[in-house]
Amino acid sequence: MVAARHDPASIPARLRAAAEAAGFEARLLCGAAGHEPPPGIRLFQPFADGTFLAEAEPGHDAAELSQNDSDLLRRLARWLADWPPDIVHLHDLSPFGMEFLGLLRRTCPRARLLLSLTPELAGRIGILGPPRGFLHQAPLRRFLAEATLLLPCESLMAPCLAFGLDPSRLVLEAGLPPEAAPCPLPPTGRFLVVAAFPGDAAGHALMAATAALMAGCPRAPILDIRSPEEAAAALPGAHLALLPGADPEGVARLARAMGRPVLTAAEVAMNPTALAHLLLDFTEAPERVAAMAAALPPPDRNAEAAAFFARYRAWAADPARIAPPARI
Repeated sequence: MVAARHDPASIPARLRAAAEAAGFEARLLCGAAGHEPPPGIRLFQPFADGTFLAEAEPGHDAAELSQNDSDLLRRLARWLADWPPDIVHLHDLSPFGMEFLGLLRRTCPRARLLLSLTPELAGRIGILGPPRGFLHQAPLRRFLAEATLLLPCESLMAPCLAFGLDPSRLVLEAGLPPEAAPCPLPPTGRFLVVAAFPGDAAGHALMAATAALMAGCPRAPILDIRSPEEAAAALPGAHLALLPGADPEGVARLARAMGRPVLTAAEVAMNPTALAHLLLDFTEAPERVAAMAAALPPPDRNAEAAAFFARYRAWAADPARIAPPARI
């Protein structure tokens, strides 16, 4: 079972095909996100078999990441008991709340629980700095102990350990393939670089120094991005993505899915002068960037999703990869 905050209308067919390719029966559970359920129904299927929406927002406390709607939790418990999953992959704690982890553990005691810990979620719950909202970290830490956390980047490992999470439950693994589709490069009259260094102070210092060196060239602005969510919004208007490494926090996968070339700062040894000269050279020869974009292979989301479900099977078969269930 996959519980996600994605647009539920966009992924059922891909989910079903990928699950079948890996020999799984899969269900997708999302919050209703504006889709109206039938009268008296809380869990409904407006799109396809195996895809369920839950009217969850009325009882969801976003500040606490908590679900205090006991009626919804009872219905979810019956739904889980009717179809007990072997693996549950949570892509967020919204809108079902951290109580959903406890519900899963009580209802499906043998299920392996996975939670994708994105930098955005890690920031919200206090793993990266003070928590946003009014979260109480002690119960949250207890609920997180029920799951194996999938980290998209190594930079999250140390903060998770400092938060008190079990290292045997931390796995470096990219999430599901991005939903983004290729889009044309913008006009070349103004060359925009999206620099994505989430949580990387040295990277932001590099970009500040590079931008200062390029201040005399208004045709080559640098947009310094602080989160993958900001990158997703900015990349369609950019010509190039600049990253500290090969694939920090999924931004490189997202950029390539949109058809944007990716340049890593490591290629210029994190040197602002060399980086500034390289970017200014691109403004003088924008056809180089267009050629780089044209050479990118088209994303095969079905193949990426199938590979991800194949990893589900490997995780289920290898107890060392997903720690055994705890008690709650």
